[in-house]
Amino acid sequence: MPNYLGDYRDLLRGFLSAGYRTIFFDELRGDEPQLILRHDVDFDCGLANDLSLLEDGLGVKSTWFFLLRSVSYNPFSARDTGHIRSIAARGHRIAIHFDPTFYDDVEAGFAEEKALFEGFFGMPLRIASVHRPNEFLKRSNVPLAGVEHTYQDKYFKDVAYISDSQGRFGHGHPFESEAWKARRPIHLLIHPIWWTIPEATSSVDLLDRFLERRIEQFRQHMADNCIPYRSLG
Repeated sequence: MPNYLGDYRDLLRGFLSAGYRTIFFDELRGDEPQLILRHDVDFDCGLANDLSLLEDGLGVKSTWFFLLRSVSYNPFSARDTGHIRSIAARGHRIAIHFDPTFYDDVEAGFAEEKALFEGFFGMPLRIASVHRPNEFLKRSNVPLAGVEHTYQDKYFKDVAYISDSQGRFGHGHPFESEAWKARRPIHLLIHPIWWTIPEATSSVDLLDRFLERRIEQFRQHMADNCIPYRSLG
């Protein structure tokens, strides 16, 4: 695992040994040691599935948010759909990682994505997260088309929010936080990309190694689906 963040299994074990229990967003109650474990999947559904299997081994549950409009992956492809359905089938929750920058009418755009998600995956959308939310945060306490999202006050301000964005805990490790020391609820955002390429030594090195893997995967895809390219091998 990336040494600048630590080992994901050890991170979860630390929470569990401190008495935290993992919950879904709508299960948040009171001021007890509860961990809302959130994953925004920006780059790869396979890495997300790998991390969810690790969580299964610890009895941990989490919510996984997937982009419906992404250059990095296609949630409706056979491979990525398989990963997403596998995560849901094992007791985790899946939801939309919504990018409002695609839409002039954000509410209408979200309603379209919600209908697509629910129709394809056959389950209700209980919560959404927002991709690159800087502008969105100006109106962050308003649900999207009636659906709660992760930047509403009760999840973003009323409990401690900690994120590994950019491959680091920008405001200190979770175990250094006042909320963890007092055993209060924590909303922890984990991006799978930062935890699933063990040979990397920095965030940039990790992304380069990830890109190399994706290039090899796409070469194999081309060979499997294009006779002229396959004949070159």
